[in-house]
Amino acid sequence: MAGGMGVSMVAMMVPTAVPFFLAYGRDTRRPVAIATVVLIYVAVWAAIGLGIDYLMSQVMMPSSLLIVGIAIVIALMYAVTPWGRWAREHCRKMSMREPRRTRFRDAMVEGASYAACCVVCSAGVMLVVIVLGMSNPLVIFAGAAVILAYKLIPWPAPALSRSR
Repeated sequence: MAGGMGVSMVAMMVPTAVPFFLAYGRDTRRPVAIATVVLIYVAVWAAIGLGIDYLMSQVMMPSSLLIVGIAIVIALMYAVTPWGRWAREHCRKMSMREPRRTRFRDAMVEGASYAACCVVCSAGVMLVVIVLGMSNPLVIFAGAAVILAYKLIPWPAPALSRSR
């Protein structure tokens, strides 16, 4: 099914952005700005899904518990990298109440910024979801739940990153 992965990706990722969409809507109160932010987010994840769909059609990935285990280890390691922590904190910060500009250009910048941050934030979890299979609705639902929790629940800083 052409585009199936794009639809699955959007279906999984849009619910994880609802806190940001609500905060943005509450702060701007401009329907065009809100729609712009949502459409940019959807377009980014649809494009990623289509790209993954194309790559998956070119490569046959064997399924095994070893590969799933490796993907989970990579996702956990990625979660504690400075890049992963920065993106997670930025996603959380953008979902809070803050002054926002209401021009169309500002909505485009906010939408692109949040979408990019979300891509970086959820890259590790996304790897596991792709390995497990994006065609399974339970995997999509579980992936969305994990990514939403990942974005919203504060994580403690790793012991190595704390200043002495």
